[in-house]
Amino acid sequence: MPNFASASRLLLIAGCLMMSACVGTGTGTGPSVSNAPPASILDEKGRIQMRLAESAREAGNFPYAAKLYRTLAAGQPGNAPLHVALGDTLTGAGDFEAAAEAYRDAIAIDRFNADARLGLGRVAMQLRQPDLAVVQFGAVVDQSPNDARGHVGLGVALDTLGRHAEAQKEYRAALAVNPNNKTAINNLGLSLALAGNPAEGEALLEPLADGPSSTPRLRQNLALVLGLKGDSGRAAQLARADLSEQDVRANLAFYEAARHVPGAN
Repeated sequence: MPNFASASRLLLIAGCLMMSACVGTGTGTGPSVSNAPPASILDEKGRIQMRLAESAREAGNFPYAAKLYRTLAAGQPGNAPLHVALGDTLTGAGDFEAAAEAYRDAIAIDRFNADARLGLGRVAMQLRQPDLAVVQFGAVVDQSPNDARGHVGLGVALDTLGRHAEAQKEYRAALAVNPNNKTAINNLGLSLALAGNPAEGEALLEPLADGPSSTPRLRQNLALVLGLKGDSGRAAQLARADLSEQDVRANLAFYEAARHVPGAN
C-alpha cells in the first residue's frame, strides 16, 4: 500500500486543490484578459489586432488569439505584457510548454512582472514541475506580499511536494489579505486533511459545500475530507450528488485505503 505522502500526491494530481486566476475569486488556471497590454502603446493596426485577439480569447478561440498575440509580440519584442497575454492564451489552449516560454520571455524583459511569474508558476504545476512553481510563486510573495494569488499558488506547490505545514501558512496569509477568499479556504481545508487533520478540514469546507455558491468541486472536496475522516456515509451522500454510482464506490474505496495508511490520521 502506498504511503500517505503518495496518496496526498494522487489527490492533488486529481485536481482537488484550486489555483487563483485573480485575487480572492479565482478557482481555476484560466488566463485573465486583464493581462492584456494597454491599447495606447500600439499603432492603429496593432490596436485592431489586439481587440480581435481579446475577443477570440474571450470566445475560447485560443489558437486564433495566440496567432494574433504572436504577431503583436514579434512586432514589440520588448513589450512584457504582450508576452504575458500570449502566455495566458497558450495556457487556455493547453499548450503549457509554449506558454512557459512566453512567460519566460516576459520575465526576461521585466523580472518584476507578477503576472508573468504567476503564469509560469501555474503552467509549471500543469507540467508537474512544483519546484519551479515554488520559485515563481515565491518571487511574487516576496515582491507583493499582499497579492493573495502568490500565496495561494505557493501553497498549492508546497502541498504537492508534501510540505503541508508550509502550504497552510501561505493559505492563511492569503486569508489575512481577504478572509472571504474561497480558493484559499478550500485549499486550507484540503491541506489540513492531507496532513492528517480531516476534522479541521471539514469545519472549513462544510460552509462552502453547503452554501448557495456551492459547486460540484467543492462538494467532492468535502466528500474527500469526510472519507479521510472515516465518515463514509456522508461522503457517499455528497458524492452521489455529482457522480455515478461506480465513481462513488471507487472514491469511497480510495478514501478508505488512504485513511488506513500509517500517519493519515
